[in-house]
Amino acid sequence: MDTCAPHTFLFSVNNPVPVSGQSTGHLPPDAEMASTIRLPGTGRPDQPPLARIFTPRSTHRGSHQSPAPFWIHRGADDAPLCSVQPVAPDVYDVFTAEGVPLARITRRAGRLMPWPRRARWTALLHASSQQVTGREGTWYAWLAYVTTAPVWFLLVLCLMVYSYFEGSPDDAAFGHPARTRWRVPGIGTALDYRGISKTYHFKPQRLDLRVAYTFATLNTRNPQR
Repeated sequence: MDTCAPHTFLFSVNNPVPVSGQSTGHLPPDAEMASTIRLPGTGRPDQPPLARIFTPRSTHRGSHQSPAPFWIHRGADDAPLCSVQPVAPDVYDVFTAEGVPLARITRRAGRLMPWPRRARWTALLHASSQQVTGREGTWYAWLAYVTTAPVWFLLVLCLMVYSYFEGSPDDAAFGHPARTRWRVPGIGTALDYRGISKTYHFKPQRLDLRVAYTFATLNTRNPQR
């Protein structure tokens, strides 16, 4: 597939697969392939993904306070695309395969008080000093979520009572509005995450593919807090 053309992709978390060999010399000895980026409907093992994400086994379950580094490889030939190193909680530096700084990505958490504020992703691109921003959840989705909060509360309460007598229901989780559009100033939306379908709509001519794949990895690995 021509990844330079606009396309839609999915982020898929896999059972970690240990890797070894000369081709992974830049990875830590305990590296695992923990997830992949794929086109929708191409989950067969014989079809290479768009990208593979590797993490060190000892820290691949990184937390908000102790985030883990990761490496993104191209799916077709397993060539390194970039590496992502945590600097601080919610701050990450992205490097090219040659180790050149590519971008710094930060996430500012959302809040309700003293005034509502959506969580926001920001990437500062070193080559152009340009900023790419994305806010989690659209304003109208949050408005609907807040105004229907009493209904959600009653539903969750009913599920808690049900689970007490009958065991846990199949799905008792209710997520916040998740749609996120990453925009480039003066250009428009470059990456659009659809929370319901869990797909990313990407326009490579507007944003470096390595930064877009890093956004998708961080957005999936760090659920809303």
